[in-house]
Amino acid sequence: METTKSFPEWEEVAEQLQLGLGYSGSTLERTRYTYQVFTQNYCSFERGDTPEIVLRDGIECVNKAYENKEISKDKLLRIRRLAFRLLQLIKTGSISWKAAPVYGKKFGNRHNEALLSSFVNSEKKGGKHAESIIYRDENIIRQFILFIEENGWNVEDVDVQEMLDFLAYMKKRRPAGIKSVASALRHFYLYLVDEELVDPAILLAIKPWGLPHKKVYGILSKEEKKMLLEVIGDNSNTGKRDKAFIMLAMDCGLRSSDICHLKLNEIDWKTASVRIVQQKTQNGLSVPFSVDTGNALADYILNARGKSELPYVFLKESYCDTAMTSSMLCMRLKKYLKKPG
Repeated sequence: METTKSFPEWEEVAEQLQLGLGYSGSTLERTRYTYQVFTQNYCSFERGDTPEIVLRDGIECVNKAYENKEISKDKLLRIRRLAFRLLQLIKTGSISWKAAPVYGKKFGNRHNEALLSSFVNSEKKGGKHAESIIYRDENIIRQFILFIEENGWNVEDVDVQEMLDFLAYMKKRRPAGIKSVASALRHFYLYLVDEELVDPAILLAIKPWGLPHKKVYGILSKEEKKMLLEVIGDNSNTGKRDKAFIMLAMDCGLRSSDICHLKLNEIDWKTASVRIVQQKTQNGLSVPFSVDTGNALADYILNARGKSELPYVFLKESYCDTAMTSSMLCMRLKKYLKKPG
């Protein structure tokens, strides 16, 4: 398919991506490839078509290609992002940081979407739940709306059997998330009850029945701990650091996020303990550590950590001005766990 000059030329797009989003040379090169694929393979101008129409039609073609398994999800998302930037450039003359819409997202009918929108606004004003919970609820409820609309139902018309059918459907799709599904539906129908739109009896059908058992994790034996520490070694700066944080984890049972955020002044050397505010719960915690762990911490801080103005104990070796991240810590631990099997 042929492209047309009605689209912004790549040079103009690249300039705006640099100015508005700070794209590097390598990122621009990858984006240029996506631009060529999208404009040449999925966009076609007919007489009278505007660039906006062609872009939206192109996205539909991309969606169909993904549904037919002709392209990967990664390629689908890259093209969608670029299409939104192109549309933004055409309409405003520039490109800025703004969340791209989810093209092809399905919505319910106008009546059900209006009720969902009212519920979401009420939740935001009420402040009972975190924004992430409200966003989760909105997505789950929209799935529910699409499910019941297949039978021509509106949310006020749903009976107990229809509710149970949806819960059974979601249990098969995401068994570990059935509790979240029931929670979202309960929040929504409590709102509808307060608005006197549904019979309160429907709430009796909304419960996370048949929850899966929680996974129980084992613990390392003394022999396994010894094997783990032996494969780390402490001759290098990295080894001293890794040995210190792994011993701290085994001794104190801290989350990876708490270890990464541990500060030098949170180590109480007199009582051999750490005093922190947990990242996940924001609760205060004081945990003692053994003499061996204290020695490993001191060895790393004094002989391997290096000079840095950062308050954090554990730093990346190559960048002493950067603290370790939780993902990096877990990656290092997995590496050591694999060595002794």
